[in-house]
Amino acid sequence: MIAVFDDFIKDESLIKEIQEDPNFYIPTGQYKYYKGWWNSEPSNVKQRLIKYIWGDNLPIKTGGVIDGFEHWTGLQSTEIEGRRNYLELHMDDDVHLRQQKGQRMFPILGCVYYPPGFEFEGGDLHIYTDGEQNSPEVIKTRSNRLVIFNPGEVVHGVSEVTKGTRGAIAINVWAEEPWSVGQGHIILE
Repeated sequence: MIAVFDDFIKDESLIKEIQEDPNFYIPTGQYKYYKGWWNSEPSNVKQRLIKYIWGDNLPIKTGGVIDGFEHWTGLQSTEIEGRRNYLELHMDDDVHLRQQKGQRMFPILGCVYYPPGFEFEGGDLHIYTDGEQNSPEVIKTRSNRLVIFNPGEVVHGVSEVTKGTRGAIAINVWAEEPWSVGQGHIILE
């Protein structure tokens, strides 16, 4: 299942807050875990975005109990020194659990949101719903677009950004807290 929603955020103040937050993309690739607004009110713009998507405006049903939300931001760029311009094919899981114990744990659902404010070419999301041997579903990266899919069930990646910088935030929904949170590999907020 892939669901794409354009012009997703209608709250202009939230969009402005995302664009003006100097720490929204810093550091990129740092995994954090938020236990949800039912445990504590959102304390930063990323948590407010999570609540906006998964609590206030969820366009589909998750179909189960939610423990929390793993989230991280990414920048793929041709302009930032040392920054990769693509994201290799992968499936989302608890990486440290797999690496250290040889076990797998997966999110129940996930999304990618593309905030406004970036100029770039390339950087499409490729989702292999019919296996890596077949052609992927190609989702164009567009400003204020939300893409919901199950990143723990399908291989996916980001094609090469050929010009400019592409920014995104990924949010995975977990039915139970990932092992890596308790080990300190994912930061509990």
